[in-house]
Amino acid sequence: MTALIDIIIIVLLIGTLVYAFILDRRVRTLMATLREMEPMVGAFSNAVDQSAKSVEDLRDLSAKTQRAEPPVQRAAPPARQTATEPASSAGQSPAQMRAARLKGRSQVRGQAAVQGKSELVRTFFDITKERKE
Repeated sequence: MTALIDIIIIVLLIGTLVYAFILDRRVRTLMATLREMEPMVGAFSNAVDQSAKSVEDLRDLSAKTQRAEPPVQRAAPPARQTATEPASSAGQSPAQMRAARLKGRSQVRGQAAVQGKSELVRTFFDITKERKE
């Protein structure tokens, strides 16, 4: 009976070692791929930060322009209200209504605004390098 238990333990140990070897190879491949992708991910992250800054600058410029010039009143057809728009949108400018809709969408999807995405990506790769060493 003890020989059977010993054989089962040996088989399980061999299985564990084989699994650990396979897992180690996959992790090494993943780390090599991440190292190759680091410059591309960093450039993409910088581009995202730059585009977010450009959108903020455009938004600020638009707000300044709207304050500087009174809006031109023109007859517009009545706007359709969708299910996602609040019923109290009367009296708001179209830009404010769009901002409210976009804000609602990001809250529904559970997205949060993250500042400094480039720094977040760099930190990830720095931590990965530290763990490797």
